[in-house]
Amino acid sequence: MSQLDLFADADGPDQPPAPITPAAPLRRYLTNLPPAPTPVTISVAQPRPALVAVKRTLNHYRPSQRNPHAHAFEIAEAVNYAWHHAHGGSSIEIPIGVVATLALWPLRGPDAYLAADWWLSLDDTELLTAFRECWARWWITRPDLIDRATPLHKWVDGEKPDAGRAGAVRAVVEAALTNGLLHLTTSDDPDLRSTTDLIGTLLAIMRSQGAHDALAEVHTPPEVAYLMARMLLDDMSLEPGMKFDEPAGGTGGMYRAAVQVMRERGVDPHQFGWSLTDIDPIAAAGAAVNAILWDLGPHVLIGCGDTLHEGNVPARAVREARESLERRDRLHSQAVFLAAIQQVEALIRDVAA
Repeated sequence: MSQLDLFADADGPDQPPAPITPAAPLRRYLTNLPPAPTPVTISVAQPRPALVAVKRTLNHYRPSQRNPHAHAFEIAEAVNYAWHHAHGGSSIEIPIGVVATLALWPLRGPDAYLAADWWLSLDDTELLTAFRECWARWWITRPDLIDRATPLHKWVDGEKPDAGRAGAVRAVVEAALTNGLLHLTTSDDPDLRSTTDLIGTLLAIMRSQGAHDALAEVHTPPEVAYLMARMLLDDMSLEPGMKFDEPAGGTGGMYRAAVQVMRERGVDPHQFGWSLTDIDPIAAAGAAVNAILWDLGPHVLIGCGDTLHEGNVPARAVREARESLERRDRLHSQAVFLAAIQQVEALIRDVAA
């Protein structure tokens, strides 16, 4: 056994490992970035029986064809109301983390939004388990980004939440799903997933004006970001291996616009480096989630710190990313070794029986 199987059904047949072909990193200009993560072998994320048996007759969720930015704003408003109406408290990283988890759930494709009814059928314990599985799966794939996103998921690994906290989390799940979150995030086309910055919109709405002022946060309207990206990139010779730097990037709205322009030109964002820094840990965490949702590729560095006072925040971010990758590789090797031992022990028991 040479795989970490996080999603397998214990009663079902073994699934073959996912074929993963590591992309050859382009290092011509990609200096001061950690190496592209080495893929590890994990099982294909198979839909659970509950997902396969989702009843199409349920009407909890209806797809929307509205403007994606307006749609993201409506979801954010609904989530904000649900969290505070349920007395969730001041920890806005929790509702933002709930939305991020639902967006990162690996089920993709034209019918993936049907998973909304499955999510709504889970009890509090099952819901928390699904959250943990989602973050664990992505940590194996991109530990550098998931470790940066820690503010959005560290609460998931704590003790069982009290009834009040669990009720507020459930209210957020229901608000996000019934307002069409999965319609924005479950496409198997990254170009469609990057049509809007839902995490950034939610952060802008949930954060108090005083906190915005203290952090000097300014949310760039998506239409303005797109126009700026067009002005910058339309006349630029985009040579594979180039790196972009954003010293005050928030949740990555400018990069979202940039990759949209690139894809319109038939340019693959995976061939470029993306370095982003923000002083706000929640914003940096959101940027890490968005890097996955928007499929920026293997050459992504998200740093958190005060660029003006600390100076070279990306240098520290590189060290942290390398440590995350090394820790993942070390734990993966140990898991493979333990799995091999268990396989040998099982064989011995079969022979002795």
